[in-house]
Amino acid sequence: MLLDILLVLHLQVLVIASSSSAEEDESSERDAQHSKGSSHQHHWGYHDQDAWLSAFEHCSGKSQSPINIDTHRVFYESKLLPIKLEGYDLTGSPALTLINNGHTLQLSLPSSMRIMRGFDHVYIAAQLHFHWGTTEVPGSEHTIDHVHFPAEIHVVHYNSKYANLTEAASKADGLAVLGGFIGIGLHDNDNYEKILSALTDISIEESNTEIPGFNVRHLLPDSLDRFYRYNGSLTTPPCFQTVSWTLFNDSIRVSRRQLAALEDTLKTEHNKLLSKNFRAPQLLHGRKVLASFHTGPTTRIASEAPISETQDTNIMESNGHVLAIIFGVLFAVTLLVFSFYTYQQRKKYSKFKKDSKLNVIYKPAAVEKDLDQTSVTVS
Repeated sequence: MLLDILLVLHLQVLVIASSSSAEEDESSERDAQHSKGSSHQHHWGYHDQDAWLSAFEHCSGKSQSPINIDTHRVFYESKLLPIKLEGYDLTGSPALTLINNGHTLQLSLPSSMRIMRGFDHVYIAAQLHFHWGTTEVPGSEHTIDHVHFPAEIHVVHYNSKYANLTEAASKADGLAVLGGFIGIGLHDNDNYEKILSALTDISIEESNTEIPGFNVRHLLPDSLDRFYRYNGSLTTPPCFQTVSWTLFNDSIRVSRRQLAALEDTLKTEHNKLLSKNFRAPQLLHGRKVLASFHTGPTTRIASEAPISETQDTNIMESNGHVLAIIFGVLFAVTLLVFSFYTYQQRKKYSKFKKDSKLNVIYKPAAVEKDLDQTSVTVS
């Protein structure tokens, strides 16, 4: 009897453990799909970004990306080390896979590409992709002083202490993205042409092609020393707030023809043109944006306290009250001076009138009397 009871209990424990394990596997698979930003997820799009907030819990967080970088409010940080890259020259290496995943143009990168300096850990490259707009609507995700650039490149890396991008994506220190602004120049960019020349081969959604290896470093600005740094998120669902963003100050130039190829070639679901694939800038919510260089004569030091939107509004209101008081005091002083001046003028005028009366000369009456007497004598 006791043996039967023990056997039943053992079976129940196995069932519960199996059920728990299945649920964990299912949950892990969901997280993996989210962290990859899988190209198979078609239930989100750029046309209705407000819907992200309800469909993905992290998208409504307080540390979202992209942001606007106000160059008058960034903080200079002398401790930001220049970015040092390793393994970016893939010339002669195996072919690279270029993908149209329906949301962006993505190039898969080998793990030999790494950020060796600039962070507390070494970060391994996983992929790079682009965001763009149209001829009329520039499509960079981040903005500088509220100005959009025509396009933006993101090189995504994950912390080497994690096994892969999927595991790192949901960790607080998991990701580091190098971002560059793409502008329009007079000439073709030979380095970008290595990617853009293959666009017609992957115009259909979910298609891919192979391109020869090249020096990926040349897709970024010549100088990597001048950049902005802040903590943010993935700019697409699931919007994990796990990204350390580095945005280079110097831009990259491509020709108008090359940018048009990016804007007009790729298709997304239902054979629609893939364009304007950028998220709107998000609020800072008190986050501090650092700069590795002095942005101007009013550059603040990183040790200073950041000013939030609410604090800034309060400061403006306070300044308005101070100005009102100053103008009120000036008006009162002016009125007082004017009143005193008027009083002095009136007093002076009154004294003048009094003195004038005292100085009036009358002819003596004797003269008239003498004239009368003279008349009598003559007659």
